[in-house]
Amino acid sequence: MSDFQQWTFEASRCLNCPTQPCVAACPAHNPIPEFMIKIKQSDFWGAWRLWQQTSNLPELCGLLCPQEILCEGHCTLNKAKRPVQIGQLEHAIGTMFLIDETRPRPILSQRHLVIGLGPAGIANALKMAEFGYQVHAIEADRRLGGAIYHYVPNFRFSEAELDIYDARLRALGVQITYDTIVGQDVMLDSLLNMYDSVFIANGLDQPIQVPFNQDGLKVHYAIDLLHKQRVSQDTLRHSLGKRVGIIGLGFVAIDMARTLVRLDKRVEIIYRRNLNEAPASEKEITAAQEEGVIIHELLGPVAFCRGHGSNQLECVRTRLVQDGPDERSRIETIPGATVTFELDDLIFATGQMSEDLCLHQTSIKIPTTPDHTRTNHEKVFVGGDRIITHKRIVDAMVSGIETAERIHEWLQKKR
Repeated sequence: MSDFQQWTFEASRCLNCPTQPCVAACPAHNPIPEFMIKIKQSDFWGAWRLWQQTSNLPELCGLLCPQEILCEGHCTLNKAKRPVQIGQLEHAIGTMFLIDETRPRPILSQRHLVIGLGPAGIANALKMAEFGYQVHAIEADRRLGGAIYHYVPNFRFSEAELDIYDARLRALGVQITYDTIVGQDVMLDSLLNMYDSVFIANGLDQPIQVPFNQDGLKVHYAIDLLHKQRVSQDTLRHSLGKRVGIIGLGFVAIDMARTLVRLDKRVEIIYRRNLNEAPASEKEITAAQEEGVIIHELLGPVAFCRGHGSNQLECVRTRLVQDGPDERSRIETIPGATVTFELDDLIFATGQMSEDLCLHQTSIKIPTTPDHTRTNHEKVFVGGDRIITHKRIVDAMVSGIETAERIHEWLQKKR
C-alpha cells in the first residue's frame, strides 16, 4: 500500500462526528473532519489549504504535539482504543506543501518586526507576511527554531528540518537577521523608530533557580544541558556520572532523561505529584519508561549531600490533597517519611524564565496574564512561552497567529 493509499484509508476512518470533540480539544480548533474528507478524496492540496486557515505549522505540530491528550485523545474512536492518527496525517500533508509559491508577496507599506523565531515568532511572521506587511525577523541564534532547535533531541526531531522555514519565510519576502541579540547588539528603543509594530517572541531562555540544600555540590539544569549549541553529546556523556537523578516530570525532564539513557546513564526521575498530574504526556512518559527511565511519584527533594562513596539525594514522601472539584490538588509532605537515593549527579527540570535582555534600557513591561498580548507600549506586542500557560508548540503557534490578527486589525485602523 502506498503512502497516499494509507493516508486515504486512515482518513476514511473518521466518523465526522456532529459534535466534533477533536476540534474542541485542539487549541487551534483545526477543521479536522473536513480535513479528513479532503484526504479521503485524495484532494491533498485542498486539505493543506483548509488546514492553513487555522494552523501554519502543521508539519511541526503533527510531529511534536501531544495529540494523545488533545485531538486524538478526544477522538470518538478512542472508545475502541484506535483513534484516527490525526497528527500523522497533519505532518504528512504539511510536509507535502512546505513552500507555497502562490502565497502573496508584501503589498503594504507598514513594517512589522518579529523578535525571536521560535514557533510563535515563525507563525506570527508567516501570518503578517500573508497579510501583506513588510516583515523583518531578528533571531539571536544562527538558525531559527527557538526551543525546538535548542532543546528537542534529534531522536525526536531533526533540526535540519527547520531549514525549510527559512526558505518559506524568505519566499514570502520576510527579511531575516541571524546572530543578533536585541538588547545587546541592537537596542529595542532604536528599532521602535523603524517599525510600525513589534512582536516579542524570544521565549524562556533561563532556568528557574531552585532554592535547595546541596551541601556544596553542583546541581545542573536541564535546559542548560540540552542546549545543542553549548553542550555536545560527547561533553554531556563525560560531564555526568553513571547515576543521574532528574527533578520534575514535564517534557523537558522527559527529553533530558531519554537523552541520558541513550548515553548509557542510569536515570531516575523524582516527581512531587503523581503521573496523572504530570505536564508530560502519557505517550512520552511511557516511551521513557520503555527505554529504561525509572520514575518515582509522590517524592519531594529535600537535600543533595555528600555521602560515603556517593552523593545522596534525600526526599520526603508527599500526598495530594484535593480542596475542591475544580482546583488542582495541594501537595503535603508526610512527616518522617523519607527516601534516599544514591546518585552521581542531580538535574532540575522545573521551569524556565526569561532574563528580558531585549527590554534592556526600555520602560516596556510584559503583561502577566495570557489573555493580554499588548505591552504598555502601543507598538509592542508579546506572545509565545512568555505569556501562555501550556508550553506546547501548538499553543505557541496559536499565540503567534492570534496576535498577528490583533496587530493587523490595529494597523488597519491606523491607516
